[in-house]
Amino acid sequence: MENNDEIMVTNDEVNEIEEIETTTGVSNGVKIGVGVGLAVLLGGIAYKCIGKPIVAKIKAKRKQRKIDKANITIGDGDEADSSIDE
Repeated sequence: MENNDEIMVTNDEVNEIEEIETTTGVSNGVKIGVGVGLAVLLGGIAYKCIGKPIVAKIKAKRKQRKIDKANITIGDGDEADSSIDE
């Protein structure tokens, strides 16, 4: 009977350890999920506030350079002089 009692105690200990492991696993999963969600949220905000305006500014500069080159190469002397006076 002592062997059976020892086995039952050991089984109880194993069950307690398994319960601890499962609750720990769930909390780790929740932490990972929250971390991923937070990273996505911060990435979206960074893109909206930082990335998008920088890209728009670069595109505007490129477009302005093309317009300036077109005015210089195609434009008459009068147009070039009027842009300098302004």
